[in-house]
Amino acid sequence: MKKMKLFLGLATLFVGLSGSFAFETSVVEAHTRTVKITVDKNGFSPSSTEVETGHKVNLVFNRADKNSCGSVVVIPKLKVRKTLPVGKDVIVSFTPTEAGRLTFSCGTGKHKGSIIVSEG
Repeated sequence: MKKMKLFLGLATLFVGLSGSFAFETSVVEAHTRTVKITVDKNGFSPSSTEVETGHKVNLVFNRADKNSCGSVVVIPKLKVRKTLPVGKDVIVSFTPTEAGRLTFSCGTGKHKGSIIVSEG
């Protein structure tokens, strides 16, 4: 009987600890940075944003009109090339691992922007 109580006590402790790990995970996800970027005839707005290493980033591109070179967004360092339909959100998600500058541009390279990554 004592062995059964010991087993149940350890099982309860394990379940309690696993719950705290789940809590830790949700705290990290709270640091996700979402940046909405509009693309129009004047380029990207905002054209620059700052993020931190180790935290997930969601860039939400929305092409406002068809009269621009913004039909595509290119982020060379991430090997991203996404088509941007007019009026639709297109999400590019990543977690930066090193500080520095990531550049992005429209398909022709006429309009440019940057993501400045600092140590988290």
